[in-house]
Amino acid sequence: MDFEEMIMDSEKMILSSVKYSSENWIKIIVLGFISLIALIGISNIFVSFFLVIGFIPAGYLFRILKTSFQGSNELPIFNEWMEMFIDGFKVVLVIIIYAIPIIIIALISNIGQLPTISEISALYLWGFLTGSNLQIVLFFIIGFMELIGIANMALYDGELQAAFNFSEIRQRISKINWRRYLVFYILIWIIGIITVFISSITLTLLVGIFIVPLIIGPYFLVLGTRFLALIFAASES
Repeated sequence: MDFEEMIMDSEKMILSSVKYSSENWIKIIVLGFISLIALIGISNIFVSFFLVIGFIPAGYLFRILKTSFQGSNELPIFNEWMEMFIDGFKVVLVIIIYAIPIIIIALISNIGQLPTISEISALYLWGFLTGSNLQIVLFFIIGFMELIGIANMALYDGELQAAFNFSEIRQRISKINWRRYLVFYILIWIIGIITVFISSITLTLLVGIFIVPLIIGPYFLVLGTRFLALIFAASES
């Protein structure tokens, strides 16, 4: 497959993901509302809220992967909340384990400057993990395997070990084609950059305070998750 075919292939997947993500805005807003409460819960004032529902947004995105692999072309419904909570916890756990090398480098780089628990926020954690060029490069490299690992876990209905079955993950990427997957992976990063860019512009407007967390953020998360599902499905072709 040459580069032009890869671009055309990815364009079809992105358009399909856009259509999938745009067919039920109520579910997008519900996801955004839950995510907003979870973000508020990260603050030390509402920690209990975060512990209760903080993993549900990740669990819902994980459900998108699972239902996509089952052939569904519709956003899944919000039900079986405990299952979403457990799945979301597993996804976050996988992300943390994959991020251990980055965390170690961040700790070494920031030793003596670590904040108190009350000073920790979502924004601080992001800056902590991406604070140097080396950390950003590691973030990019680790994510290359991590995304397929999470998708593989969804294929096995949430079996945690499937996210770390590196032999199978490499086989999946080989079936997709390493160059093809690299193009897809870069596009996922571009989707993330576009999300940040649009969010930054929208936040300059008064309504942006509501539109970004309730619509723009969750919409692009759903789009990116569906795109990942289609990419992974290519390994089954």
